[in-house]
Amino acid sequence: MLAAPALLALPLFAQAAGAPPATPLAVATVPVLAGVGALLMAALLWCGYRLGQQRMQLARLMQDAERQARDGRQAAERLAAAEQAVAELELQMQQQAESFARLAHEDDLSGLPNRRAFDDALSRQMAASRRSERPLCLVVLSIDHLKQINAAWSRAVGDLVLCEVGELLRRSLRASDMPARLGNKEFAILLGDTTLADAEMVCQRLQRLFGQYGEWGGRGEGEIAVTFSAGAVQMGDADQAPVLFYQRAKNALAQAKQDGRARTCAA
Repeated sequence: MLAAPALLALPLFAQAAGAPPATPLAVATVPVLAGVGALLMAALLWCGYRLGQQRMQLARLMQDAERQARDGRQAAERLAAAEQAVAELELQMQQQAESFARLAHEDDLSGLPNRRAFDDALSRQMAASRRSERPLCLVVLSIDHLKQINAAWSRAVGDLVLCEVGELLRRSLRASDMPARLGNKEFAILLGDTTLADAEMVCQRLQRLFGQYGEWGGRGEGEIAVTFSAGAVQMGDADQAPVLFYQRAKNALAQAKQDGRARTCAA
């Protein structure tokens, strides 16, 4: 209600100031401009509000993306750690399996193949020798007077002697030969593609090496003398089973002991 008088007074003021009189269109334009300005201001405020909301939404999206990326990295790290743990466990299990397999076929004192491994190899090599018609020899040897060594120097010294025997056999035989410890003081050697005469020469060479080794049992030079008795046999037609072949070698070993020890009996 106050706007109309104010608008009516405007032309009078303008006339009094010497200005040209306002037209009705100019007078009507003033409230329109004010309305447009208000609308523009409201639009700007609305746009600012919407822009703020979009910025907040974008910030939340970026936070969610960063959290998801962090969670993804952590999940990947946990997965990699789990895979590494599984790989290490598999390696440990494989090493344990190999260790158990080795223990099952290895003498724990001398490190040579044990009786089980020897029996398996004897059967295989006898079958291979029959197929190829190549000679196969077996030597069974026994350390002389080991009981006296244990009594005089202790069981630990006697065990060390057995270890040294195993190492001497391992170093002095061919890679194709198989030395084994069958138990206590008894050893065996499988000599593939070897005649009985060659097997006797192998035993003679081993006797010399035993005599030249001067520090048995970790003792001083010449304090302990170690010799062995051996029985050597070559596989023949009568040796149809490994036990028969082995028994012939044992019989030859018994003969060597009866003849005075420190010698080889070939049969």
